[in-house]
Amino acid sequence: MKAAYIYEPYKLIIREGADLPKPGKNEVLVRVRAIGVCPSDVRYYTGEGIHREVPYGENSYGLLGHEWSGEVVDVGSEVKNIAVGDYVAPDHLVPCNVCRYCRMGLTNLCINKTFYLRGYAEYALAHGTFAYKFPKHIKFEEACFAEPLACVINANRIADIKPEDIVLVIGAGPMGLLHIQLAKLSGAKVIACDTIKERVEFARKFGADVAINVVEEDLSEYVSELTDGIGVDKIIVTIGDKNAIEQNIKFVRKKGIVILFGGVVPPLNVSIDPNIIHYNEIILTGSFDHTGEDFRKAIQLISQRRMLLEQMITHVFRLDNLVEAFETVRLRKGLKVIVYP
Repeated sequence: MKAAYIYEPYKLIIREGADLPKPGKNEVLVRVRAIGVCPSDVRYYTGEGIHREVPYGENSYGLLGHEWSGEVVDVGSEVKNIAVGDYVAPDHLVPCNVCRYCRMGLTNLCINKTFYLRGYAEYALAHGTFAYKFPKHIKFEEACFAEPLACVINANRIADIKPEDIVLVIGAGPMGLLHIQLAKLSGAKVIACDTIKERVEFARKFGADVAINVVEEDLSEYVSELTDGIGVDKIIVTIGDKNAIEQNIKFVRKKGIVILFGGVVPPLNVSIDPNIIHYNEIILTGSFDHTGEDFRKAIQLISQRRMLLEQMITHVFRLDNLVEAFETVRLRKGLKVIVYP
């Protein structure tokens, strides 16, 4: 098969003749039909983030690719729920189900999780139990959103977004647009902001009640007017940016919740006055990955076409042009980038 390999930062090649993976007894082999580019893939490409499960070198085929969908072509002997010809979107996180976090239902924090990655190839393996079928009227490109949407569902649950909440979404990239849509489905009013003019326009198109270019407009005025001066109920920071965290926590009301959704790479220190949290009883927390239940809900929302997904795709590439796809994401051009093996 054809697959991507990387030997050191920025040294990525597409090779023919890679061995076809063979599914184990609990695995399925999937012909990858489409895969979404995640910023974590780009950080692996640039050397800013290296995943222990896929080291650089000859064993790097398929890279960290995990936002993918495809058609099952082979199944392991003990796989009962999946058949050849099924369309699936695999969950790349397979928990152990025995550690303390798993027993608490926090499978996203499992300390023994197994990763099914390597989606930047013509064929990839998935765990049979965690390969989720979707109806064939759904496009493969739409199904690629299952994993990122599952992460957004996790954050939405942690933030406990409810009808009549006013939610501030910081960043209107692909993840921010998913947050906007899910918050609206939860009945909330949404304020979205970004520094890129085109993304502010996208935020409006995808349902934000108010979309603000913070380079040109004063966010504090909008928040004060829309919340009678007390602040928003929830804030979701979708970007790993120091200023975005430090400057926007002040917009949450007393007893409000702030979710740090985007990872910060490289790690850095953030300065926050602890009295803001103490006297206002603010909950400042994070959101990381997703549970199996989140993934199932994502598949359900996609299957029911409850989300605008295909409209988020602004660039498509063939696997041979994967470097160009990564650079498009790195330079924050457009929105969602899809690659076809």
